[in-house]
Amino acid sequence: MKYCLDCDWHLNAAEEPSRRNRSRAAIDHHVDTGHAIDSTESIVRPTAPAIPGAVLVRDLIPSND
Repeated sequence: MKYCLDCDWHLNAAEEPSRRNRSRAAIDHHVDTGHAIDSTESIVRPTAPAIPGAVLVRDLIPSND
């Protein structure tokens, strides 16, 4: 699967069986939009785990200890 990191654009093998055509479409999307493209072997777009934002912020900010 090819998917955009900046918008909802994606293309998978069910939609386009040719790997070459999927790659060309991803390149074209990047050229047209400047968006970053990622690839994965899955048939669905990866999702981030449902973690409260406060937990992420707490883990990213160094403690004063």
